[in-house]
Amino acid sequence: MKATKSRLIILLAVVGACALLYAGWRYYQEQIAQEQQRNFFAAPASSASGAPDAFRSAAPPPQP
Repeated sequence: MKATKSRLIILLAVVGACALLYAGWRYYQEQIAQEQQRNFFAAPASSASGAPDAFRSAAPPPQP
């Protein structure tokens, strides 16, 4: 009976440790994803893509 309780306690401790590791990994992944999202949307559009830079005010083209 005592060996069964001991094994159960060890099993629950292992499950708890795995749950903590999973929660930590999940939190880490969420933080990395948010940082990448902020960096992606904060970067200005490159002029090499052919899209005009909406953040730079350029003079209008000359009129005939």
